[in-house]
This record gives sequence, C-alpha cells and structure tokens, in this order.
Amino acid sequence: MIKGMKMRKKDFIYFASTAVLLAASVQVAHADEVGMKESAVAESEAVTTQASSAPVVEEKQEVGTHQYTAPAPVTELPVTSSEDTKADDPQAETKPISTEESIPSSESTAKPVTGGTTFFNTGSNAPASRSTDVAVQPKSFVDVSSHNGDISIGDYRTLANKGVGGVVVKLTEDIWYKNPNAENQIRNAQAAGLQVSTYHFSRYTSEEAARAEARFYIAAAQRLNLPKNTLMVNDFEDAKMQSNINRNTQAWVDEMRKNGYTNLMFYTSASWLDENNLRKKGPVNTAQFGLQNFWVAQYPSPKLSVNDAKSLRYNGKAGAWQFTSQAELLPGKHLFDHSVDYTGRFTANAKPAADPTEGNLSGKISIVNNDTMAGRFDVVISNVKAPNGVRIVSVPVWSEIGGQDDLVWYTANRQANGTYTVNVKATDHKNSTGLYNIHLYYVQNNGQMTGVGGTTTQVFIGKTSEQLKPKASFAIENNNTKNGTFDAVITNISAPLGVKEVLVPSWSLEKGQDDLVWHKATKQTDGSYRVTIKASEHKGNKGNYRADAYIVDNSSNRHYIAEKVVSVNYARPSGVLTIENNNTVSGTFDAVVRNIVAPTGLKEVLVPSWSLAGGQDDLIWHKATRQSDGSYRVTIKATDHKNSTGKYRADAYIVDDSNKRFYLTEKVVEVTQTRPSARLSIENNNADLGTFDAVIRNIVAPNGVKEVLVPSWSLVNGQDDLVWHKATRQSDGSYRVTIKSSEHKNSLGNYRADVYIVDNANQRHYVTETIVDVKHNKPVGTISVINNNKETGTFDVIISNVYSPKGVRTVQVPTWSEVNGQDDLTWYEATRQSDGTYKVSVKASDHKFSTGTYHVHLYYIQGDGSQVGVGGTTVQVENRNFITRNQLYLKHLSAKDADGQLGRVLKAASSLIGVDTGSPEHLKLVRDYNSVHPLPVGYPVKNTDDWCDVFVTTVFQREGLSHLIGRECGVERHIQIFKHLGIWNENGAYAPKSGDIITFNWDQDSQPNNGFADHIGIVEYVENGLIHTIEGNSGYVGTVKRNVYRIGHGNIRGFATPRYR
Repeated sequence: MIKGMKMRKKDFIYFASTAVLLAASVQVAHADEVGMKESAVAESEAVTTQASSAPVVEEKQEVGTHQYTAPAPVTELPVTSSEDTKADDPQAETKPISTEESIPSSESTAKPVTGGTTFFNTGSNAPASRSTDVAVQPKSFVDVSSHNGDISIGDYRTLANKGVGGVVVKLTEDIWYKNPNAENQIRNAQAAGLQVSTYHFSRYTSEEAARAEARFYIAAAQRLNLPKNTLMVNDFEDAKMQSNINRNTQAWVDEMRKNGYTNLMFYTSASWLDENNLRKKGPVNTAQFGLQNFWVAQYPSPKLSVNDAKSLRYNGKAGAWQFTSQAELLPGKHLFDHSVDYTGRFTANAKPAADPTEGNLSGKISIVNNDTMAGRFDVVISNVKAPNGVRIVSVPVWSEIGGQDDLVWYTANRQANGTYTVNVKATDHKNSTGLYNIHLYYVQNNGQMTGVGGTTTQVFIGKTSEQLKPKASFAIENNNTKNGTFDAVITNISAPLGVKEVLVPSWSLEKGQDDLVWHKATKQTDGSYRVTIKASEHKGNKGNYRADAYIVDNSSNRHYIAEKVVSVNYARPSGVLTIENNNTVSGTFDAVVRNIVAPTGLKEVLVPSWSLAGGQDDLIWHKATRQSDGSYRVTIKATDHKNSTGKYRADAYIVDDSNKRFYLTEKVVEVTQTRPSARLSIENNNADLGTFDAVIRNIVAPNGVKEVLVPSWSLVNGQDDLVWHKATRQSDGSYRVTIKSSEHKNSLGNYRADVYIVDNANQRHYVTETIVDVKHNKPVGTISVINNNKETGTFDVIISNVYSPKGVRTVQVPTWSEVNGQDDLTWYEATRQSDGTYKVSVKASDHKFSTGTYHVHLYYIQGDGSQVGVGGTTVQVENRNFITRNQLYLKHLSAKDADGQLGRVLKAASSLIGVDTGSPEHLKLVRDYNSVHPLPVGYPVKNTDDWCDVFVTTVFQREGLSHLIGRECGVERHIQIFKHLGIWNENGAYAPKSGDIITFNWDQDSQPNNGFADHIGIVEYVENGLIHTIEGNSGYVGTVKRNVYRIGHGNIRGFATPRYR
C-alpha cells in the first residue's frame, strides 16, 4: 500500500507521481504493499495462512527455401546448461499450480485484448514496476505470424519509418505446424532493413517433447537457411506446460545449443515468472535461464503508445517488454504485438529503411505508344536509382531540327509500379518530325542534378502504319545435311521506326506447329541479322521446315516481313516404341523402346507420359532402364498420374553423348483400372445447426472396404478448413458422417464433400464428390461448467461451438446466485482460448460468498453490435473453506463477547476474507466508506487506492461502531484519532486482545518501533505467543486475509484498544 495515505513528504511524492502519469495519458496501477513480509516464523518471525497460486495465461492466437543474410554478431546473454541445473525442479514438485483470474475494477474493467497474443489487461489491478534506471533501445519491434498474412516490403518500410527496428517471425508450433507465410515475412522484412528474429510456439509437457519441438524448430530454420546466430525465441504460454516447466524448458535449451543455436530467448507473460511486478509469482525460475533472456508480455493499458511504454519501462530487468497487442501501426491493415527492446538483441542489427531510389546510378528509357499519325509518344523511365536517392525525374526532349530551339524540360510522373512517365507531343515542339532526342536527369535528395543517359526516336505526323512498315530481304544459307541445321539471314533492312530486334519463328511442317520455336537473330557487322536453326530443337524432325522473318520496331511493335520453306535432311536418331503389359486391374503398362539408332551416341532414354484428360497436369518424365536384349523399358502407373483412366500419351526421347535430347516417337494407350464405386447423397441439411449428413450407399469394392473417408471443406477460402472425416458403417451397409460448419470456421455457402474408399491393400481410391449449400440461421454455443471446487467456491465456464450468422464480437456470461434474486449479478466477458473456445472463471467471493444454485447465462454481442441471448445452465456451488475459517474467532471469545460488539466486528471482518482488489466486494467497501460525510480530510477514496484502513474503518462503520475507533483511510492519521480517543498503546511489544487494532511500520523491524505507520489490521485472537490478524489489502494480490506474527514482532508500530460493550 502507499504508506497508509500518510500526509507530509510521502503524500506529496504520491500525488506528484500520479499527476505525472495522468499527464502522460497512461493508466498505471498503484503500488501494492510492497513492504509486506510474510515469510515463515522461523525465518522472519511471521506466518501466513494463505497459499499463492500461479496464473494461467492464454496462448498466442495463431516455407520453401530462402537465402537469408545473417545479422551482425550479437553478444549472447548466458543461458545455463543442464549440468548447472538441479536434477529435480523443486517448484514443480512442491508448489501446485492453479488458475488466477484477472479481477476488473469499476473504473477500468480488465478485458482480454486481441491480436497475435491474448493476455489479460492488468488495468489498475497490478502494481507499477517502473524501471526508470533501465536503458531503452531507440527502436521498437513487432512480432508476426500467419494471422498477419503477407506483409509487403512497403508495409515494413512504413513500420521502419515509425521506429520499428525488428520483427520476430513465427516459424513453428508444437511438432506439426509451420507458418506458411514465414518465408515472405522474413524476406520482405529483411528487404526493408529490419532485423529478423524467429519464434516457436511451444506445447511440450515433458523433456522428450521439448527436445522434439526444438528439433522441429531447428529443421524449419534450416529449410529457410537461417544462420545459427539468428535470435531464436521459445514462446511458452500454454497452461498445460506449467508443471515441470523449468526442467522441460532446460531440455529444450540443451537441444537447441547441441545443434549450434545459442542465441536464445524466452517469451511469456509476466505472471509466469518468479520475478515479476505482480501480486503473485509464477512457476518459471528466471535465475535458471537469466531474467535478461526473457521477453515479457504485460499490458498496462489496451492501447499503450510506444513512447509511453518507453517511459514506463515495465519489466526493465528483462530483455524486452511486449506492452500491447493492439498497435495500429498500419491503420486498416494489421494489428501488431508491439514491444520495447532493452538489450538490443531484437533491434541492434536493424538498418535504415531502404529508399527504393537509392543505389548506383541507373535508369532505363523506353519509348512506347509512338503514334505516327498524331505525332506523339510516351517515355517510360524504369530502374530509377541514384546514390542519394531520387527526388525528381527530369526528361529534356527536343527535335534534331533547329538545334535545341524546341527544347522542353518535362518532369516525369511516378507510377504505382515505380516507373516514371512523360507524354510528348510534336505540337509542343513546333510540330517538328524526324529524329527526337530524349535525355534523362535526376534531382537527387541532396539537391544535386545528375545526368543519367539518353536515347532517340523517330516522330512522324500523318504517316500510316503501312507507310512506316519495315522492309527487308530474307534468305536461307548453309543447309547442313550432316547436322540438320540451316541459317536464316535477313538483309537490306529499311525500318523507319527503327529496329529493336529481329525474330525468326521456325517449325517442321510434318505435324503442324507442334515443334514451333521463336529464335532471336543476331546482328552482324554488315548490318544483316542471322540465326542458325537446328533440327535437334524441333524433335529431330526431317523434311520441310518453314521459317518466317519479323522485325520488332523501337516501340516494340512486331512486323511480318517474309517466309521461306526449306528441306532438312540428315542422319537422325530413331527407335521403335511399343506398349506392353497393359494391366487393367492395377492400371499399369510398360513402354518399351527397341531398335535404337543413335549416330551421335546414346547416354539415356527418356519416356515422358501423361493422361490426356487433364492436359499435362500429371506429366512425369521417366528414365527407362536398359534390358539384356538392348531394349529400354519403363513401367507407367496410373497411381502416379492422379489415378486417371482413359487415354495416355507416352513419348520416347534419347539423349546423345553431347547431352542433346532428340524426340523419337510417341504412342497413345488406353488405360483402364478396376476401381471401387459408390453413390453419395446429402441428407439432413439443418439450417438451424449448420450441419448436414454425407451418406455413401451402393458401394462396389472389388478389393474390399477397409474404411470410407469423406474430406469436406467450404469453397469460400480454398481448402483452408479442410477436414478428413471417417464415415461410420450403418446397419444397412451404408456409411454416414455428420459434417458441421463449426468444424469449418463456421463458414457458410457452398461446401464440397468427396468420397474415398480405402481397400484392403490400404490403397485410397477417389470415388465421387458433391456440392452442398450450407446455411446457419441461429446463434449457437455450448456451455460447460468445469473445475467446480467445492472447497474454495470457484468454477470455470467454457463456451464452445461459438457461432452467430451476424458474427460474434464479444461473448458475455452473466452469472448470479439464487440467493436474494440478482443482487450479486456480474456480467463477465469471456476470454478466447487457443482452441477457439471461450472461458470465464467465477468465484463465490465475487458473489457475496453465496452458495447453492448459480445461474450461468450466455449472450453474444454480434458483429452488428446487437446483443442476443443464446442459452443458460445452472451449477451447485459450495464454499467449505469459507464456512470453516469464519468460525475461528468464536473459540477465543466468551458467549457474551461473541454476541456483543466485539463478536460483531470479528464476524464482519472474517466474512470478508478472500475479497481481492478490484472485486465487486472490494468496490462496495470503497463505496460504503465514501458514503459517509464529511469524508476524513475531505478525500474520496478511489478504487485504485490502497485500502487496508478503508477495510478496518468500513467494518466498524457497517456495524454502527465508528465511534469506537473513528473513520480514516490513512494509518498515521488514524493513530492520531486513537490518541484522541484515549485507546492508543505505543508499546509494540504489548500482548493484544481479540478485537484490538494492530498497526505496522515496514521501514523498521525492531522494537521500540516509533516510525511512520503504513499498514493496519484487526486482531482476531492471540494464542501461544502468536498474534492472529485479519487485514485488508494484504500481500501482492491485495486481499482480505489472515496473517500471523509473534508478540513483539519488530514491524509492529502499536495497538488501539476499542472499548467494546
């Protein structure tokens, strides 16, 4: 607490700090009673009777080969090896892990936030832990997964311009999932100059599983060619991992280090760490792994800015702090998890975001759209770069006539594809025709003008395309009958629009244009163009060939010139292709090549094959095997060709000793296969539930039926929701499976369902398919109550199959006990879990400690903002610990005292045991305190203030006994009231009685203690030299709880002895 709200210097510091934080528009939690010392009697003379529990944190809500440039070396912070770790994890062995709820306050309800990772907002319920002496790196960083999709280089550059220096890309999860977007996300981030790190989302619950996940992560990194000094992050958030978390994580670390990956860090919520700024400590041993190696997630405010985060510096002893999951760094595109970097391991190797126009001086000038009738053309400038970047692209243009008397300096316009364009009209150049000069200049970002290059083009006015058509002579030379080659030669070229290139398409006339090849002719020193055409490039065909000549002008227009037919005769390879062993049961056949003649040698025989039904979508090149008789043979299987039946084509090629491939011949063969058959029908298409049945009847299976499979998916997003179902055999011999939209991301519209039969030889055969229109009219959801703890009066509500046709924005769970109607009604907002369910944790202490029947209802806030009721259930709640503990004081009181003022005070105090900061009962304590006027020192207590004296004052106030102790919210001021009432005892070593008020000064731990009082409670009873108390706002959680101290404990400031009747 804040030293009992004491005035003087400490009050001034408190209010001044509050003003600073409010000015920064950041909601920061007040400090808890960080001075509380609750260790065992043998160690610190105090005993506590309440065990802490570790909170559960929700998990983060979520690759071809890529050459990745290694970052500069990073100084590695040490991670201990298993040799330095104890054989057993004492925390896992001796400290059970249970769940902790985030308790909302009335002023700032804690809500789960959305994004790549979901954690409870700490709101005003967690203490501030500002590390003002910690250095913060100038650049922040973000993390991405498949949920962020593809992020362009431009988007990354925008992030870089906003101070983002690094990105952590999800590679893998468990041992089965690889981020399909990882390669692009890494490549584009690197191109934008960001430092790239990676993370693995862990699920392991044993040492062997941890090692397996490490190997899976490593394999993904190796496939992407990531260097071994890349920062590799272990992301553990799954609550199932908490048991033996340290031992299992050490196994993961050892496996990573064994494979050469030593630059390791760990990501998790602050609530998982044993060194954190929360009221409860988590199970992770930060000393074992090094606190500086942790990247800690904690969200003080839903949308904290990076500048405020750098000011707050939460978790400053860690390596980094993720302060929000809702950073709108690319408005309208993505929400990002945003983090500050304390050590530089995530951002130190970031480079400035690259300017796309910065580089070696370059620029390509192209003339397009040359209109010879109107006298105009367009200039396109591409590959624009200069050493200092390019601010302006200038294009001076003039005609050759009259020198530069028609010179115009054009400023080119940048296009979306990065090119720059200028439109030039002869009317702006005195209607000059003929040769135009086009030059290129850049004004660089430093103001310097630099010449880049130039070109020319011909401009005409009123000239038709026929008048400007090029002309040339076309001839055939060097017809070589040995090699099967000839030259095509183009001479005497006249081209008013210029010559960009000369093309010669050629093909043999035997089978149409099935061997057509476009050749680019090469310009010779005499101005002619020549290309050599080879029969080996035309399936080795002999006979008549046709060759055409085309000229492409400077505007990229292609003009036909002429054509020639030439006879090609040469000694070419040959062979005979036959089809054998056409097996209609297995769907196979053999292609056999015999009588091979290969004048230039034989290196190998190739047989490409494909089914004609789908074009060449199942093309396979087979290498035939030489037989003892000199023939070559290969077996072709329908199973290698998508099990297609019908006509197949098989070609034969030989490869000679010079590695030249020659086409020999081809065959078409009819392939049949004895396949199973069946009829698929759709039944029970239920629009209320969004389900339908796929029923398979009339099955004919020559090789038996082992199982029937029905893959189904919605057509809206490809196969992103594909599910393979195993159909169940019915009594009539049919097979049936119910397909649910809830298993397909609740997609609506057309679904596809296929049928496959697996025969007794484990061969899977496609049978048929159908399309069905799926509708879902009503909101649905399944309510389950689990973890009903009858000792503590707590239970969890799980909402599964969440769906509404209008979409679901928020899942609400109103809950109340049957006692006194709905006076304890609380509307909970459920938190989405990694498996798509939603969860709420309910405590009887938030419902006036009521027991018996609780009502749990379910509502959705739909996508259009409307609220709709979905369903409800009931649960029986007991709270055995509460009933027992509230009777402790009775055995120490006489019957008279138990029924008098003293008994009423102790009963009222003990009835509040278990009330946490931010809970409804805590908020009611504050409201009751503030309801009595005048307020002490005129100060209305806030829900975020420390409330130990509010608890004591309000207990007496509710019993109508304020006159016994007075009213105050600050302990030191309350002592002055005790002195005024004549009930103050300065002797901290005094042995108190039940009902006395006990005060503390945590800054002094010896008697006499005459310092500034900063905590207060009520003595419940004294026994065997120990003082048993009930205190509000106690411990890191800020709870009403029992504590124990020895008589004369050094922190006791003194006592007040109310005059009970």
